[in-house]
Amino acid sequence: SGPGDVALGERRPGHYRMRCDAVAERYGLSPRERDVSISVRGRSIDYIAQKLTISFNTAKSTFANLREADVHSRQELIDLIDRER
Repeated sequence: SGPGDVALGERRPGHYRMRCDAVAERYGLSPRERDVSISVRGRSIDYIAQKLTISFNTAKSTFANLREADVHSRQELIDLIDRER
């Protein structure tokens, strides 16, 4: 796998998605927070909202809810996922 790991609806999870799942489990993220986390790499909030069929404000507020994971920006979320092994 590679950059395509972040595709929504993929049948076999790639390494990136498995790291997202591990972060979601560790921090008790909701299913929506997990979906947004999987979609975050290289994507705008608008793109994530469209891809997940949610409003821009819902996608944006989901990032605000990630404070449980001590995440305060999209880059911090990406860094957290990248550090997961």
